[in-house]
Amino acid sequence: MAILCESDDYTCGLSEPENYIINVENIAENYAIGETFWLNSETSSLLFNSCNDNGEQELVIDNTVFIDGLFILKLNNSLTGLNADVSQDFNIIYDLGNAFNGNYCLEALEYLPELSDDNLTYKYRFGLSINSPGDYCIVNVRSSSFNLEQENNDQIFEPYNTLNNTIKFINCGDTYTRNQTQGYFFSVQ
Repeated sequence: MAILCESDDYTCGLSEPENYIINVENIAENYAIGETFWLNSETSSLLFNSCNDNGEQELVIDNTVFIDGLFILKLNNSLTGLNADVSQDFNIIYDLGNAFNGNYCLEALEYLPELSDDNLTYKYRFGLSINSPGDYCIVNVRSSSFNLEQENNDQIFEPYNTLNNTIKFINCGDTYTRNQTQGYFFSVQ
């Protein structure tokens, strides 16, 4: 008796991209108001595969599939049950990639990466400058994370650590939490 089975090496269909690992190019504990620091990352474009009409793999070239984003948080220990506010008081310079606005309630910095010339990676690089003094933290919107081999200045978080090593904030009525180790901390003076 013959049994028909699908091949185990079927490779068509979208798969999740690998997480972005974010690098801070000019890490500092303190930045001046308006001083630009740079963030960059790349992720493989080859993890996203789809099939053409002939069943052959093809690269997904829609960069919205690779969207990423960050919350810029101003730390605040006078809030009840929270320890950060989402900040909108910053400027951004895009070097690779560009802004994305999904027309939904999200007070985050969202951006679309660029596909590299060799089609192997999606990359972004942008400069960020904060316009008002205070202690800040940048955390992911989705599943990206900061390079754990770089200093994240987590001692800045100590006076705000009122919620068991958790950063907690509200965006559009929803409460978000991030572990302290997931953020990049800095002060603006």
